[in-house]
Amino acid sequence: MLLIRFVRKFQHTLTTALTHSIKRVRMMSRCIIPQANQEDLLRSFKSYSDVTMFHFTVPKEVPRATWQFAAFMDDPTCHTRKVYIYLKFGSYPVITVNNGISTKSTKYDYDIVVTTTTTYQSKNVTVVPVYEPQPGDWFVAAYMSYWDEKVQQQGLGHKCQYSIGAIALWSQIDNIINIPINYQTRLRTSATTTYYKIYIPSGLLSFRLSIWNCNFTLHNFRDINKPCIEALYLKGRVLPTSNHFHSTESKILTTNASYSFIESSPYEDSYYYLLIVSSSIIEFNIKIDTTECPIGLTEKSFTRKYTDIIPLSFNSITETSTYKELIKHRWYNEEINDSKFYNRDEFYRKNEKRDIQCIPRHRLVRVKHAGTFSTVYLLQGKEWLSSRLVLTDSVPMMTQFDILPLIDIGGTLDINVHLEIKKLSSMRSVLVTMCIQRNRIPTIEDRYSCQNGTLAINLSSLSKRNASLLVAYPQPGTWYIIILATCYNYGKPVRCQIEEMSILLNIRTKRCIFSDQSPCGNHGICQEIQKNILHYATCNCFKGYTGWDCTDISNIIPTISLMSIILLITSNVFFVPAIYVAIKRKLYAEGLVYLVTMLFSSLYHACDENGRFCITKYEILQYMDFFSSILAFWMTLIAMAELPNTIVSLCHMTGVFIITFGVQINRMCLINILIPLSLGIIIPVFRHTYRTFQARKCKKPNRKILLGLLFAITGLLLYSFIETEKNYQYVHSVWHIIMAISLIFLLPPAKLKQTTSSINASFDDDSESWNCKEFYGIPTFTIIDQENGTIASN
Repeated sequence: MLLIRFVRKFQHTLTTALTHSIKRVRMMSRCIIPQANQEDLLRSFKSYSDVTMFHFTVPKEVPRATWQFAAFMDDPTCHTRKVYIYLKFGSYPVITVNNGISTKSTKYDYDIVVTTTTTYQSKNVTVVPVYEPQPGDWFVAAYMSYWDEKVQQQGLGHKCQYSIGAIALWSQIDNIINIPINYQTRLRTSATTTYYKIYIPSGLLSFRLSIWNCNFTLHNFRDINKPCIEALYLKGRVLPTSNHFHSTESKILTTNASYSFIESSPYEDSYYYLLIVSSSIIEFNIKIDTTECPIGLTEKSFTRKYTDIIPLSFNSITETSTYKELIKHRWYNEEINDSKFYNRDEFYRKNEKRDIQCIPRHRLVRVKHAGTFSTVYLLQGKEWLSSRLVLTDSVPMMTQFDILPLIDIGGTLDINVHLEIKKLSSMRSVLVTMCIQRNRIPTIEDRYSCQNGTLAINLSSLSKRNASLLVAYPQPGTWYIIILATCYNYGKPVRCQIEEMSILLNIRTKRCIFSDQSPCGNHGICQEIQKNILHYATCNCFKGYTGWDCTDISNIIPTISLMSIILLITSNVFFVPAIYVAIKRKLYAEGLVYLVTMLFSSLYHACDENGRFCITKYEILQYMDFFSSILAFWMTLIAMAELPNTIVSLCHMTGVFIITFGVQINRMCLINILIPLSLGIIIPVFRHTYRTFQARKCKKPNRKILLGLLFAITGLLLYSFIETEKNYQYVHSVWHIIMAISLIFLLPPAKLKQTTSSINASFDDDSESWNCKEFYGIPTFTIIDQENGTIASN
């Protein structure tokens, strides 16, 4: 019902805003895409599982997309909360408590972040325009700032509900003319603003787009000094816009001028979009020249096999120890001379024009394991799979692999490298530089550093032979790695003359940060979250630890947190006196239930607070804790009624069925707890009322019962009105102690021992007389027969 009311309010609020947005979009495009709206509840941020996640799919050829957000609360008395909204292309936003990642080797892309506040009436609408959006998946993550939220049973008073709605609106340009590559073409614009597209296939090293011979088609505009093309833009994968605030620097072209765009590392298997702005209809010549560099698997020039090579089995593809027996890598000089590969000296010669040459590039194959986020990328030969790359300093080496959308983005990309060198003299050293970039081939500058905007890994034979790079929630696409090895002798670059120089390149996706045995280290558990088609994993940290990998302890002192957890668990020991009293008074069923309640309460809180101490699933422990606690109250109330034995067992089983049904439906709902407790209270009240009516005399309540009720009521008040998330461990521990003590006073005294079996039989037939004798001190005479005589009690 909350979401239905919210949707109505939200849609009514944004009707006016959407109308104006559509009018503005119609002025700049020919096609309007209908709005896509989503809504969900908001929660305060304690872990990534509290984040509200939306998924939008932006089509191709969209110059602008606009998101509009509104946050609501369901009651005007609720406190206004601050809402954080993250917008990111391709993958899920990375969010932590302190908005930071503790592990230095973990990388992630920054997102668009906006804030808003919750309102009861529709007042605040946050608009986020995105110019030149990339086509594909866009993700919105929203949460509220943390506050000390009151812990209360569902249904006990009003609990404020917060919600957020998102509407996405975009415009799309259609009927864009495609320009073929490697052919000269004469084109004519159709309007003052005209788009063209060029498809760039895979395996291209670079391309040059040249425009010349621009002329006006109308005589009134034929002015040699007037710009023929007033603005010229070229962008890959996205439509450029003529707004200079949101696009690259424009180019101006006169009738006698020419201009060339040179893309040395283009997006592959993608469209490039050309935007031409002119004051009139014009014609111009255009040509796209390309340079190809084919993609291969493993060629003869790439490996040299042993004569006794053994094919690699599928079960051992992740074992690095077998790779040494598989391949060795050598570049043959005659093959290098025949092919157009880089020469080491020419490759880094500055301020000197070089010929277009290709470096060897190899696509890693994808090997999917049974578990989620468990893909391994390996080099493929005809009969083997390997992660070993034998390096040379003659030319760089390039590998590439694919991260699939929605399938791989919910985990962590782990790129681990190990350098191995044999027979290296003490005067020599080896430096390996690796540059990593998504969608475009990275560039190595000056042999040692990577171009800005790329990820880098450096290995050295002197100090650092192992390195790892972790990318949280990697964006989809093709990832490229360029590897270059350089040898030094006394600090000066020299030719490498090493028997074997190789790296183990282990690339894989995994659920969380660390190894599979402890994905979140020793202070958290890796939790997988499934929301419709969205699937991602995150670390759920233990109390006192924060950060993406649960290593940040800046907010809470672990010792205090540990002591509070121990207090919460050990407070269940106060059930031991109640168990002892129950057994002493021959209330064995009650004692058993108290024992089960004590055990499962301890196990549940150990699992709930620390996660590592879960002997079974969390849901099972939670169910048993709630079930046994309510059943303990029920059986105590039945014992207080002191019913005949034949009725006691019936009441026990009735309570089991009622409590099981209620707890299974919703263990957090107050009504599912009140129903069995109300029925349980009615039974002893009715029983004692009936006895009082039969005796026609009202007796003062027992002081022990009054004391027990006082303890129980105090515990219920603490549980209902005092308990919050911050003081939960302490208040709930007191609740355990008070309720356990109340059981000692509420349990009835033991029944008088009967002397003969005939007395027991007579008691079943005249139970009211015995009950009056025990509880109200009324003299009662029971005549058995002449032989056995008469038993009198006072």
